[in-house]
Amino acid sequence: MPNGLTVLLKEVPSNPIVSTMLWYRVGSRNEKAGKTGLSHFLEHMMFKGTHRLGKGGIDHLTLINGGRNNAFTWMDFTAYYFTFAADRWEVALEIEADRAQNAMFDPVEFEAEKQVVLEELQMYLDSPFDALDMEVWATAFRQHPYHVPTIGWREDVEHLTVDDMRHYYESYYCPNNATLVVVGDIRPEAALRRIEATFGALPSRPLPAPPHACEPPQRGEKRVVVKKTTPLSRLTIGYHAPEVAHPDSYALHVASMLLSYGRTSRLYRRLQEQDESVTFATAHYAEHIDPSLFTIAAEVKPDHTLAEVEAAITEELERLAHEPPPELELAKAKRQTEAQFILGNEEILNQAMLLGEYETIACGPHITEDARGYHYLDAYLHRVRHVSPEDIQRVASTYLHCDNRTVGWLVNPS
Repeated sequence: MPNGLTVLLKEVPSNPIVSTMLWYRVGSRNEKAGKTGLSHFLEHMMFKGTHRLGKGGIDHLTLINGGRNNAFTWMDFTAYYFTFAADRWEVALEIEADRAQNAMFDPVEFEAEKQVVLEELQMYLDSPFDALDMEVWATAFRQHPYHVPTIGWREDVEHLTVDDMRHYYESYYCPNNATLVVVGDIRPEAALRRIEATFGALPSRPLPAPPHACEPPQRGEKRVVVKKTTPLSRLTIGYHAPEVAHPDSYALHVASMLLSYGRTSRLYRRLQEQDESVTFATAHYAEHIDPSLFTIAAEVKPDHTLAEVEAAITEELERLAHEPPPELELAKAKRQTEAQFILGNEEILNQAMLLGEYETIACGPHITEDARGYHYLDAYLHRVRHVSPEDIQRVASTYLHCDNRTVGWLVNPS
């Protein structure tokens, strides 16, 4: 649109519902030192009302129209969503256009919600794996803002002010930093006219410069130990990995499936069937605007040690780096990758989430046009299907080695 708002419309007439999502390209990646947690805290405050709707007005209007709403914040974005019946979905447009420029930051509400955010942060710290993940990411990234947890550091959140939040809101919550996604039983032409009438008057604004911190190559293994009362020891290993839509990213997706999806996966067979050393083990490649982490996590049984499990994981990754997987095993992992993606795209809301997420994060200057923005969803399936055994071997040897990793152990205090 003329004011910079990107609009994605997808007609799905099979069910009489419509999901509407508004994505802002701002998350913990954009926060300044000493002001961490602003993105997530602002997400909370966006439900506290506007000058027109007032406190509780957004949830009340959603409820009386039979809809549901929520939001989430991550490193690269903040997203808000509504789902309504198809005959009243435009209520979501009115709410989003209103709070995009008229959100209230009442000091009393701000301080009350700060306590809610701090309680959520404490719950995060009380969760063994969340506490361990926080330390692994903070240790793996020395310069890049991905070392900051999305929820923020407690000391920063405690000292955030209404002025901090208002400035952050006015800096990033503008149409030229947003993508509106509408998926469901709509008439696209009529929907676009309504969007233009509702959002067209919102002014664009100059955006802050994007973060330019570049994480230097890691020059050796890093280790962190978290001491916390826990019935079972836990392990998380993070390997530096490339950004979304990087040529190697597709093979890493398939590698994560080959390693940990299902009872025939390599980590399941090694750790749960052969060694009987863990309750579970997972591998996950996190896609972000900038290079992030490929993580492996495991929960260790009482009669086994973290060192034993770590050694077994290292052996499996070294085997993957030195021996290309058999064609049949790889073909199964590729089918599972494709099936998981397609099944995750069935629900109306999930379709809106995928469209909005990749329109928001697949934006780097090196991404080819056929994989840029929401086009990534088509490129992903095409390129996953063409991953070869040699590709798996190459990405395993390039990224999943000891000098490129941060190892985190969670143990009971001695």
